[in-house]
Amino acid sequence: MTSRQRRVQTLYEISLAIETRGSIEETADQALAAYLQKLNCSVGGVFEISASSDGAEPTLVTSIPANPIRNKLFRSAREHLVEIVSGARRDFSRRSDRTAESAAVASESTTVRRFVDSLPATGTVDGSGTYYLFDLPGFGVMILGKQGGSLDVETISALDPLNSRLAQACRSNRRERALRRQRDRFEAIFAAAAEPTVEVVVTEDETERIHRANDAFRSTFGYPNDSLRGQSLNELITPEDQPVETDSLVKTLETGEPFQQEVQRETADGVGYFIFTAVPVTATERTEYFGVYVDITDQRERELTLQELYVAAQDILTEGSRHRICQTVVRTVESVLGHSSVGVHLYDRDSGALEPIVTSAAVRERLSEGSITYSDRDSVVWKAYEREELIRIDDIAAFDGRFPSHKTPVGSALIVPVGSHGVVVTSAPERNSFDDEDVYFLQVLSQLTAIGLDRQLSEEGLRTTQETARRALRERSHEEMVESVLTDIPEALNMPLMGIWKHRPAQQRLEPVAATDHSKRLLRDLPSFLNGDSLAWQAFEDDTTLVAADVATDPDAYNPETPIEEEVIVPIGDFGVLIAGSAYAESFSELDAEILDSLGTNLEAITEVIDSRQDIDLLNQVIARILRHNVRNKLTAIMGYTSQIEAKAEEPIRGYAERVLENCRDLEKTSKHAKEMRKIVNSRNETTTVALEQEVHSAASTVDGEFPNGELEVDVCDAATVTAHPELETALAHLIRNGFEHNDSDAPAVEVAVRRSDEDVRIEISDNGPGIDPYELDVIDQHGESALEHGSGAGLWIVDRVVRYSEAALEIDTEDGTTATIAFPGH
Repeated sequence: MTSRQRRVQTLYEISLAIETRGSIEETADQALAAYLQKLNCSVGGVFEISASSDGAEPTLVTSIPANPIRNKLFRSAREHLVEIVSGARRDFSRRSDRTAESAAVASESTTVRRFVDSLPATGTVDGSGTYYLFDLPGFGVMILGKQGGSLDVETISALDPLNSRLAQACRSNRRERALRRQRDRFEAIFAAAAEPTVEVVVTEDETERIHRANDAFRSTFGYPNDSLRGQSLNELITPEDQPVETDSLVKTLETGEPFQQEVQRETADGVGYFIFTAVPVTATERTEYFGVYVDITDQRERELTLQELYVAAQDILTEGSRHRICQTVVRTVESVLGHSSVGVHLYDRDSGALEPIVTSAAVRERLSEGSITYSDRDSVVWKAYEREELIRIDDIAAFDGRFPSHKTPVGSALIVPVGSHGVVVTSAPERNSFDDEDVYFLQVLSQLTAIGLDRQLSEEGLRTTQETARRALRERSHEEMVESVLTDIPEALNMPLMGIWKHRPAQQRLEPVAATDHSKRLLRDLPSFLNGDSLAWQAFEDDTTLVAADVATDPDAYNPETPIEEEVIVPIGDFGVLIAGSAYAESFSELDAEILDSLGTNLEAITEVIDSRQDIDLLNQVIARILRHNVRNKLTAIMGYTSQIEAKAEEPIRGYAERVLENCRDLEKTSKHAKEMRKIVNSRNETTTVALEQEVHSAASTVDGEFPNGELEVDVCDAATVTAHPELETALAHLIRNGFEHNDSDAPAVEVAVRRSDEDVRIEISDNGPGIDPYELDVIDQHGESALEHGSGAGLWIVDRVVRYSEAALEIDTEDGTTATIAFPGH
């Protein structure tokens, strides 16, 4: 027999000895004896290495001889093994950058098999022989010692499959040992277990049949006196709409691992939620397990409630009005939390009460609106609101505080503040109707509601202030601006006490301009604030919004006897201040102050615009008076005297007089143009509906009489209506007049035509003259005052402005005469 054949024979005989026995020790001992005998070794041992025994030496499972510690080969091999394992653990600890918690749960392959790369290992002991360390994958290490000799390399390599098979057999024993211990534990606690527990056998048709069940199982699922043995587990407690995963359960149990899943099951009280854990029973030929049901119904219902609250939160945070926000809150308390008597009450500065915004039908049936308007500031509802503190009353009869509507049949109540906005009041006829879960969920809901109302108030306040600012910007005086502000802002912001004071620099005081009717009824005579004697003057001088939380006790208060308890004073630049007040303390939030501060900034800009507009109006009046009285009257006198000189004087004096008269006429025309310019610019934002046929004929009629030798033709073949500046006729007259004035033809002619298409409506004014000098057209491109230095510049400037203010387009073609086209966008 060759050496290879002998090796194969040896390995085969060893493999016959490797099989799973009743215990790890029996399995390892039988296999080790075969290794020693067939490989002619004198000593050996099998060691178990576990990650859970971190820091401990490898555990000896079996050895031959039974007490090998006196054997020098075995002792040296064991020391070598301990050194390798310890080194691997030190290396892992040094290299790992994970937390202690993460390291504690590292897998065996991470912590133990650091030494695998060092195996197989060998060593020689003088006078004794050679030892070998072989890896038993996933289990441990086997030591073999050969007295006075060694194993050849081919044999060592050929042992790997046998070592893996031995390791697998030992791991199987270890798993069975663990399951047996687990079964023993379940057997010990089965009858006394607090959780529903059942022992189940899975039949060949994959029906899970009850072998036995504890008392907790019977009472939970509603079978206290029934015989359950042999009945189908799923038919007894599984709802019809819940899938049964018996095949998945069996596959998991066959691996020796527990099966766990969240399930819904029918209980004596309805459907409940459970964490179901199935632990396999070993040492049987059939699939058998212990099933434990851990009730998580409360937890699951809490999660479902939170999910429903999340859905409600989307509505609360996006609704466009506070009434709809409150409707969502009441609906959520009714449907999600299951309480039918609920109302949302928000603070109203006008009445000084917590007014019911939305209440449930159950509340409206029992109580009138007057009885749920909370104005009693000593009541528990007001205490909850002012302190922003939730109050739970388990027994109204035993409550020592003041509860509103005490005559109504209310047994318990929950009052939850909604930020600075108000409260949610929930009640029930029975005592102790609200538990910790109700408190928790209502707190979450109230916080969401406060956020939603803050958002709505902020958006509504911003929208109202912007709309008010736009309207106020159109006003021509400060008084009109103030009236516009006080018309909408107080109601929109729920601030009925509001007024505006104007700074009078000469008198060094702030004088009232206007205030709301509520302010006038409360204060009667609105005060004026002198320099340095009031909070209003302080805010104006510092140019900073001031919130006075307790006006009466403030040393800078104008009137210590004032009925106003809280004020927000907002400076309006150099103009003055806006003051919002309340007859009750702690009425204004930071958000209220921010909105008013934004309004004050807008009003400051608006007052500056009004001041500028008034200055422009004054300048226009002055210019008009100068043009009308100083220029035109003087021109009339000059032209009268010059006409007499022209009539009586000889040349060259007569020629000089003619030139003076010509310049006077040009100056008179310029004065007329300036008046037209001022009128057009002042009305630049005005447009009106214009019938082009009427406008064209009117403009043509105005100009036609000025040029009796010219020919004017009007063609309005398709009458149209457009939106244009009111001075469109003036612009058309200038274009027609230019066609004649700058025309050197023997027979000057101008044609006016209106054309309509799908894209636009056009007015075309054409003449047969030489065409306008491009130099004269600079006024259309430059827009500045330097462009008005030419003779026709003023007229073209007027035309250009009217067209622009009409949102139309102007084109001028000078190739063959002059053609001016005004194009209005089509409808």
